[in-house]
Formats: sequence, C-alpha cells, structure tokens
Amino acid sequence: MSVIKSLNKNPYGKWHEIHDPQKPILLAEHVSARYDGRVVLEDISFHLHTGERVAVVGPNGAGKSTLFKVIAGVMPLTSGKLDIYGADPSGHICIGYVPQRSQVDWNFPVTVADVVMMGRAGKLGILRWPGRPDWKKVRQSLIDVGLEDLAGRQISELSGGQQQRMFIARTLAQEAELLLMDEPLTGLDLNSQQAIFDILETLRQHRVTVMVATHDLDQAAEHFDRVMLLNRRMLGFGQPAEVFTSDRLVAAYGGHLRLLHVESDVLALADSCCDEGEE
Repeated sequence: MSVIKSLNKNPYGKWHEIHDPQKPILLAEHVSARYDGRVVLEDISFHLHTGERVAVVGPNGAGKSTLFKVIAGVMPLTSGKLDIYGADPSGHICIGYVPQRSQVDWNFPVTVADVVMMGRAGKLGILRWPGRPDWKKVRQSLIDVGLEDLAGRQISELSGGQQQRMFIARTLAQEAELLLMDEPLTGLDLNSQQAIFDILETLRQHRVTVMVATHDLDQAAEHFDRVMLLNRRMLGFGQPAEVFTSDRLVAAYGGHLRLLHVESDVLALADSCCDEGEE
C-alpha cells in the first residue's frame, strides 16, 4: 500500500489528514525543541504501537511537558520530524491532550458537559453547532467515566480525580486515538488513581494509545507496557526492567536520586519536588 499524503475535507469545511494504517500511530525522529531560549528536548527518536500504554518519567525540567506539547502540535519543533500515521500532527484531530491541572483556569464559567463537548470541535468544524448526536456522544462519554451525574457542575466543583476523568471524557467525545496525559495522578489519593487506571484499561480495549508523564517510578513499572526515561535526551525506552538500571537512573536524576540496594533489587528514591520550570 502506498503512503497516503493527501488531505480529506469533511462536510463542514475542515481539512484533516488521512491515516495510513501501515505507519506507526506516532513516529518521532531526532526531535529537538527549545523553550524560553534554551534546549529542553534534544535528538529524541522513538515510535509507538497502537493500543499500548507508555509512561514518560524524569525529573522536573526534563522535557516531559514539552514533548507532549510538541506531539499535540501546540509547541513547534526546533528540528527533527514528528508523524501521526505518516503525516504531520497539525493535520490530525485524533490527538487528545490533557495538560497539568495547574495550567487550567478552573474558575472559567463552563460546566463539565461544556468541557466534554469541546472534544467534538474537530468533528464539528467552525460553522456548525452541536446537534443531538454530538450531545449523545458527550453523555455516553460522561457515563463511561462515571461523571454523568455531574454534567451540569462548574468545573471547579470537581475533585482532582473527577477533573482528570472529565478530561478523559473529552478525549472519548473527541474519538481520539492517541491520549497524552501530563502528570494526571499528581495529588490524587489511591482510590482516585486506581479509577484513572481502570479507565485507561478500558481505553486499551478500544486500541487507544496512551502516553502518561509521571514522577512515580514504581507506578510506571507496574502499570505501563513501556517506559521512557527522559532528561532532555532520551536515556532509555523499553521494558521497565531494562530501562530502570542504576546507571540510567543516576544519569537522569543525578543528585536528586538515592539508590537503595535491597537483596537482589535496587530501590530508587527520586526527589523531584525541587526544580521548577518547563518540562
């Protein structure tokens, strides 16, 4: 099958890239990016398999947030190439991006249902109002994440876990195939974290590919198919046991990491609360 490079225009006047099913859902080749005049990503190359779950780990300032913004198309590359199913990310509406909660204006006067409907924007185009099928999709998305009874709430009234589930519902309404979640578990209690993992498992069954940025090495090893260890450069990408070696962890975290040797294993304690700035 030949590579598909053409664009497809939907009935509402918006152009979208056609997927080439023979290509990886995400391919990064020698990606570099700058933020505020400094290099925050350098020479990153990897590809993702459809339906897998990948954790991106590293200290604050490692480039995790920048990587997600570049993939989502909200921040430009300095050099390199990013493809979604063989085409530039900017032409796709299949990427769902959930930023860190600290970057959201929770006092903005919108309801939970309003936010989830925002996921339909790419399907609607700019000149069409949501119809009954769109609201039906929103309602089903809220049911899928257990928020149907909170559809009319203002978003600041939600708990942290509910806020994350709302954003996942937006992704479901969007019919996204690649979900990027930046630190979604930070500050959540164990029950709320488990609720997120249960929903991610449902997404896996629908072949949605998920990338999650996290500081928790144990969580990354336990709940994800592959892990990426990042500190501006990619220091490892693969099975957790292969990536989380003493040498690589020290290279990533430096003085913010303590390694405790317990019997035949190594326990890594990362101190990631001290450095602020763009990740």
